[in-house]
Amino acid sequence: MEGTLTRGTGGRRVSTQRSQGKESLTDRLYREIRDSILSWSVSPGQILVETQLAKEHGVSKTPVREALALLSQEGLVEVIPRVGYRVTSMTPKDVDELFDLRVLLEGQAAAMAAVRATDQQLEALCATNHALNEKLGDSKIAPQEYNQQHQYELHLRIAELSGNRRMVRFIDQMLREWDRARRIAPEAATWGLVKDVMDSERICAALVARDPELVQDLMRKHITAYRDHVRELVAEKVDHPSMSIA
Repeated sequence: MEGTLTRGTGGRRVSTQRSQGKESLTDRLYREIRDSILSWSVSPGQILVETQLAKEHGVSKTPVREALALLSQEGLVEVIPRVGYRVTSMTPKDVDELFDLRVLLEGQAAAMAAVRATDQQLEALCATNHALNEKLGDSKIAPQEYNQQHQYELHLRIAELSGNRRMVRFIDQMLREWDRARRIAPEAATWGLVKDVMDSERICAALVARDPELVQDLMRKHITAYRDHVRELVAEKVDHPSMSIA
């Protein structure tokens, strides 16, 4: 018996078909190709061809095409007519643009959330954030998983509380790109975890205090803390494509 599954794709929700609880071919291919891009196993600029991927995975071209279409919607690949799909770039300039946009949009989203969210919504956000921080402190969660949950339980949730749906969509896209940039090197998973915990608690306190100017400033500083470090690693990867990756 078939049903519709709504699943998150890095924050974006996609409806796909499942049969008897089994992962569909499209889901599996989407996840595997996406993970290879995010982990830099597939390099920016590399061409992905449907027939080649279908042969490698032992499937028909249809689920490959569907998976690539989803990745195209996420901005991880772009269509090259009569050639295939190209993995989108990640250069120091891309990093600069990404951080510029995150500072503007996420700072504004936090300020709006401080004004528009209900007390119950802010209390729930802060409780979830605190519980996540405690799990990290008790070593009940790996740094990589903490980073993933931190992005969506704090950053994306604050965007949602801004009440601006278009802003949520843009921030969701930027968080996925940031995840890709951050995963360029294994050590990135442990960057400034103590600072992240402290920042998140301060951001939550400012939200509960209904202080839009303070929370905007805190969010902007939180986002830009690793800008130069990420930019340097991406520059090194561009200059030395064979460097070790996550």
